[in-house]
Amino acid sequence: MELRVRHIARNVLFNWFGTIANMAVGFFLAPFILHRLGNVAYGIWVLAISVVAYLGLLDLGMQSSVLRFVSKGHTKQDHQGASEALSAALWVRLQISALVLLLSAGIAAVFPYAFKVPPEFSSAARIATLLIGVNAAISMSVGVVGGVLSALNRYDLQNYVSMVQTAVRVVGVVAVLRSGHGIVAIALCELVATLIGNLLLVWIARRLYPELQIQLKRPKRETLKQIWAYSSYAFLTTVAVRLVYQTDNLVVGAFVSTSAVTFYAIANSLCRYADQIVNAMGATFVPAASTYEAAGDASSLLILYKNGTRAILAISLPILITLIVRGPSFIGLWMGPEYAKSSGPVLIILSIALLFSFANRTASSIAFGIEKHKTAAIWSIGEGVANLTLSIVLVHWYGIIGVALGTMVPSLLVHLVLWPSYISNLVNLSYSEVVYKVWTPVFLSSIPFAMATYAVNVFFPAHSLVVFFAQVIALLPVFIISVGLVFRTYVSNQLVPRIRSRFSVEAKI
Repeated sequence: MELRVRHIARNVLFNWFGTIANMAVGFFLAPFILHRLGNVAYGIWVLAISVVAYLGLLDLGMQSSVLRFVSKGHTKQDHQGASEALSAALWVRLQISALVLLLSAGIAAVFPYAFKVPPEFSSAARIATLLIGVNAAISMSVGVVGGVLSALNRYDLQNYVSMVQTAVRVVGVVAVLRSGHGIVAIALCELVATLIGNLLLVWIARRLYPELQIQLKRPKRETLKQIWAYSSYAFLTTVAVRLVYQTDNLVVGAFVSTSAVTFYAIANSLCRYADQIVNAMGATFVPAASTYEAAGDASSLLILYKNGTRAILAISLPILITLIVRGPSFIGLWMGPEYAKSSGPVLIILSIALLFSFANRTASSIAFGIEKHKTAAIWSIGEGVANLTLSIVLVHWYGIIGVALGTMVPSLLVHLVLWPSYISNLVNLSYSEVVYKVWTPVFLSSIPFAMATYAVNVFFPAHSLVVFFAQVIALLPVFIISVGLVFRTYVSNQLVPRIRSRFSVEAKI
């Protein structure tokens, strides 16, 4: 158990390392791109990415099945089974990639007519959309082999490759924008970076797992059935994620304007940064849950849920509270004062939705790890459809704020009502125990931090990003002390003895 916990912690740290690096790049690069392109061109770029992202649904959940079956085959030394699963996924993905290219060409042709694209941007919008589609096709086909690294829990190598890819992208984007080029040049930079990253992943995967034998031929019917039985509900979840996170930009672009997409995307991007941090932790819980379930270790599964949920909340609550209380001020410092008024309220609404979504992230990982994600997938689809419907209705009355409300309401319903009941059955906890024993202590710990954050925002408003971040860091001890007081029994009886034992062992060595 101790070894498994250390392995999970190691993977979380590497995922955070890569995630924070990518976030830092995105954080500093976004204002540069926005001010170089302008509101309209930047909005078109966001729309093009959002539209083509829907083609990722054609993955059909294959990536999840690769992680599941390659990991299982490697653990049990069933290299033939792992090879068949990977080959089947790649065989399907190659055909889907060809379809992605065709659909991208069609989307590029109608893009200026589907959205309110000014005539002078029509040609660039078409070309950029097509290049983004080519990028997606490459990632879908070649990327399936890169999934082997996740299956083998080599998140360290995966994140190193991600940083190389990010570095290539940043250097290219900065160079082309400084040269006066636009979204077409940015799309080309993205394409080159994707090629380099995916080729590196394939090379590393072959070195790590040489027993894998890829055969590009029609797979066995049994293999396809096995993969589809798992991936079908992962596919539904992916559809729901696209509906929740990508549809909003399309609704704004279709019913408001392309420049309004920029204001919505600024707020949404900050929420996606927070989501990436949580996902970096939650992703490591999937193989851990699978291992505990296979070993029949229900007690470890329960501990994983409790500690995983508390850890995710402890990491995410300071971020979300800062975004809710000081979000508009932060956007003004980050992007410019003109963006704070419109993007700020959107950020507050979307962050509130994430509060309880993050509370259930460990539960979602466990459900996937033990193949109990069918019900959750159906809920996710319902949430996505409700999100789209409400957003379309409310955008006519409240503009981009209405779109954000359309996202928040279904999310709160799913994560406050449905998920606690579902996970309680999987880990043998009652609904009240989930809410009052797992969630509530961490939420209560955050109250002093929230009050201090509000006071600083009112009485000591930051006038630069450096001051803003310094204030946030200075307030973090308030949250840490509060958490320590709420969980003082655990700290004194378990955490402190473990730390002392670790240091005593190292001292003897």
